[in-house]
Amino acid sequence: MEFDASFWRKVVDKSLAAIYITDENGKVLYVNDVVERATKYSKEEIYAMESIFELAHPEDRRYLKREFEELGEEGRFYESRYITKDGRVKHVWGFTAKFTFLGKSYIIGNWIDVTKSKELEQALRESEEFYRTLVEDSLTPVYLLQDGIMVYVNKAFEEATGYKREEIVGRNPFFLIHPEDRGLVYKRYIEREKGLRDTMETYSWRIIRKDGEVRWVTARPGRVTYRGRPAVAATVVDTTEIHKLNIELKKKGEYLAFVNKVMRHDIANAITAIRAVLEIVRDSPEEAEKLIPIAIRRSDYVFRLINDARELEKALEELKPVNVAEMVREVAEQFRNVEVSVEAENVVVSANEGLRAVLNNILQNAMVHGGGKARVEVLANERNGIVRVIDYGKGVPDEIKEKIFEEGFTTGEGMGLGLYITKRILEIFGGEIKVRDNEPSGAIFEIKIPKIKEEG
Repeated sequence: MEFDASFWRKVVDKSLAAIYITDENGKVLYVNDVVERATKYSKEEIYAMESIFELAHPEDRRYLKREFEELGEEGRFYESRYITKDGRVKHVWGFTAKFTFLGKSYIIGNWIDVTKSKELEQALRESEEFYRTLVEDSLTPVYLLQDGIMVYVNKAFEEATGYKREEIVGRNPFFLIHPEDRGLVYKRYIEREKGLRDTMETYSWRIIRKDGEVRWVTARPGRVTYRGRPAVAATVVDTTEIHKLNIELKKKGEYLAFVNKVMRHDIANAITAIRAVLEIVRDSPEEAEKLIPIAIRRSDYVFRLINDARELEKALEELKPVNVAEMVREVAEQFRNVEVSVEAENVVVSANEGLRAVLNNILQNAMVHGGGKARVEVLANERNGIVRVIDYGKGVPDEIKEKIFEEGFTTGEGMGLGLYITKRILEIFGGEIKVRDNEPSGAIFEIKIPKIKEEG
C-alpha cells in the first residue's frame, strides 16, 4: 500500500503531540490540530503571529529565543510555558530541531503538556502526606533516590518499568538505564544530589524494561530534602512515541532527499545521455548500431532508479509481522533458471514488503557475481531473525566489503544503488547487513532483523 502526502499530513494533524514547523526566524508555517486545541487559538490566528514566541509566557521568551538560535540538526529538549487565548498558563516539555529542505532552513518541534506533572512537583515540595495520596495513584511515574539507592517509586513507575516495587526499592536502580546512557545519567544524579547542579533540568534517556523492551523517558530531576538529607526526586514521562515520530519524520525527509537527488541528478544525467545518442543517430544514421545499445542501457538504468525509489518507499510503510521463511521461498521461486536451495526455519520479524526487495537484491547479486548458484539459510538467535545468502563466486575483496553498501559504489557500469537501497531498508527495520568470505570461495551476505516478541 502506498500513501500520498495527504495521508501523512492527516497522521501529523491527528498526532497526540503538538507539532509545529517555523522558518528560521520563528514564523509559524504549520501547526497540527493539537496546537489549535491546546492554545485555543485558531490556526489562522497562529499563522498571523510574527513568531511562535508570541505563544510563550513573557518570562520564557528570551530563554526560548536563545535556545532556538543555538539549534542544530541534532535538536534539543526544552521546557517552557505558554499562555492560552483565555489566559491560562500551561507547562510543556518539547523537542525541536533544525532541518534543511530544498536549500531552505526550517525548525520542527513538538511538545507535550506537563502541567499536571508540574503541579505534582509542587505538591511534593509542600507536603509529603499530600504527595503520598496524590502521587501513589498518579498516571505519571515518580521516583525518589537517595545515596544511590531507590527510596520510593509509585505504581506508575512499576507499570512503566515492569518491575515490582520490592525489586527496585532498597537497591541501586541504575541497572534500569540503557548502558549507553547510564554514565551520563549517573553523573548528573551525583552532581545534583551534592548540590553541584542548582537548576532544574529536563533531559531524556533510555530505560530497559524487565521484559527487555527499550523505552525513552524524559524526566525533570530536582534536589529535595528527605528525612533531613539531600535526595533527588523526579517525575517521568514516557516519550518513546515522540522519539519514534522524530525518527519517522527523519526517515521521510531522507527519502524525499533521496528521490530529489535521483530525479535532479541521476535521471537527468541519464536522459541527457539518451538525448545525445538520439541527436548523433539523427545526424549520422550509420552510428545507430553502435550507439542505440548505449541509449537502451541508460533507459534501463532510469527504470532501475525509479524502482529503487519505489522499493525504499515500501519500506517506510507500517511495520508488521513477516514470516521470513515464507518470503524467502516466494522470492527464490522467481529464480527458476538457476540453482537456489533454501534451508529455512519459521522466523517472524518486524518488517514489511520492503523485505522482499532486500531478498531479491541479494539473490540477484549472488546470481550475477556468484556463479549462478546460491544457498539461502533462515535461522534465528534470541533477538534476531537471520538470513544468509551464500554464493560460490569470486567473493568480495576485503578492501571493499564495507564500500559495497555505499551509495553509488560499483565495480562496473552504473551507479550501484542495489546494495545501498538494501542497507537503507534494513536500517528502517532496525536491522543490518554484513558480508564475509565463504569457504572455499564465494561470499556470505548475512542479514539480521529484530524478531517479533512472543506473547505469553
